[in-house]
Amino acid sequence: SRSSVHRLHPSPRCSATATLRAAMEGAPQKVKRPPRPKQDRESKRWDDPDSDGDGDEDEKEAFHPQTDQGDKEDDDESEEALKGSDSEDGDGDGDADLLGATKKCGKRAKGSNGDGLWDPLADLGPRKKRKASAGGAPQQTSGKSASQPMPSWESTFGFPEGTAVCLVNLQKAPQLNGQVGVVGAPMDRATGRCQIIMRDGVVKSLKQENLKEVMTGAVVRLHGLQGAAELNGRIAECGDLDLASGRYNVMLADGKETPKSVKGANLELVKRYVSPVQLLSAQRKPFDWADELRVSDGDGTGRSWSEQLAHLVELKVPAPRFVPGQALVAIADQAADGTASLPEPISADKVPVDEEGRLTCRLLAVSLERDVCIPRDAPREVDLKRLAVAAKALLQHDPARPPYFLIPQLCVKALPCLRGAATCAWPLYLQLMQGLVCLDTQYRAHKAWCRSDSILASIVLSKPIYLLPLQGDVIIGANSFASGAGEGGWLLSDRGEETTVAAPGDGQVLPVERPFLEKLCTEVLPDGARKGAKLTLYRL
Repeated sequence: SRSSVHRLHPSPRCSATATLRAAMEGAPQKVKRPPRPKQDRESKRWDDPDSDGDGDEDEKEAFHPQTDQGDKEDDDESEEALKGSDSEDGDGDGDADLLGATKKCGKRAKGSNGDGLWDPLADLGPRKKRKASAGGAPQQTSGKSASQPMPSWESTFGFPEGTAVCLVNLQKAPQLNGQVGVVGAPMDRATGRCQIIMRDGVVKSLKQENLKEVMTGAVVRLHGLQGAAELNGRIAECGDLDLASGRYNVMLADGKETPKSVKGANLELVKRYVSPVQLLSAQRKPFDWADELRVSDGDGTGRSWSEQLAHLVELKVPAPRFVPGQALVAIADQAADGTASLPEPISADKVPVDEEGRLTCRLLAVSLERDVCIPRDAPREVDLKRLAVAAKALLQHDPARPPYFLIPQLCVKALPCLRGAATCAWPLYLQLMQGLVCLDTQYRAHKAWCRSDSILASIVLSKPIYLLPLQGDVIIGANSFASGAGEGGWLLSDRGEETTVAAPGDGQVLPVERPFLEKLCTEVLPDGARKGAKLTLYRL
């Protein structure tokens, strides 16, 4: 009947219910563990953690009444499979089986090394050798000609630093075509771009094909002119390039900066100097003021005069020009007759020196009332007359050491590029001097450049500062004691007076030069541009 069938073959639902009822009543229930995964003989030989290889039988695990019921058959199979596999007194059947299993493996796959690992270079054939020519150099196997031109320096390494370039063929910014900048850093070999410093200080990253080297901003010499042969040999400054006509706008060094339009073929490059834009840029600067002023403790006695001038050439700044004291005396005599003219300066390599290259004259810098470092206008006549009076007194005091004056307006030729380079080199010019003469004019104390001259010469360079009044006689002190080491340490006056110089950053200066002045004072002066100093002035 149906009831008997259910009793003989209970359904899974009934069996599960009975099992649950038995577990709740606390009766022991047989739980069968899942069978262990079977392993082959070789893997059990090496992977079985219970195998100790000493020939003894495996230790039997402790019997647990609930977890180990029904595992007898599995244990019997495991014991039968592992019996005698690790025995030392056997006949070597285990090693023979292992060797046979190894022989059954297929041959080493193509492209694998000795360890069975895949070698990605195994499928590559032998490297083909190119035939060598008679000279030993490999011949070209391609169809291109072997006599290809070598790449130019500019295409490989870029333009040298400081080179003036003109922007051309710009598609996304056509308004920049024709503008001129200066290369501020070597070309980036990864991107093929150069860092160009524009005239407003903005840095542009441009490709080589958008740059054209020009002579703008350099000192040039005119030659080969047919229509104006009288200008051949004249020195001028090269201006901007007109891309349409191919001509440069040049300015002659005649004191009037007369403009001319000249072809590039009629210009010869003489020298290119540094500019204030380069020193203000965040790129690598041509030189550092603080490092240069620390040479020989700032007095210049460690090197000969010619060596100091050669160092200025290495820094790409012009050598200064000096006005002889005798020329100033002659100007004063001409002024009395009404025929006075500006004195003619001489180059620095023409000042008198001895056989050892040391100066036999007295070099004095002049601090005049001015709004820029190197003014374009000529010095005032009243200032030249006072300097002439001081020069006459110095000649009478020590005829063996004539004075030579460094006047800002006359220290370089009348060209904008030279004035800019002299502005960069003004601290280096003061380093060459043996003293600083300040004209006591009405507004001198309010000028920023006059303040920086006094602090730089006295605090940084340890030079004596002399105050030249606008009226009265000039009296040179009768003392001859030395105030410091070197040939320029002799004082010209013993009438010292303490004074306080205000901060250069608060003085009067043209807006175009204020960033340059503040950067100079920040890097050179001990307290920067926002603090003054107490100095000792010697009145003449």
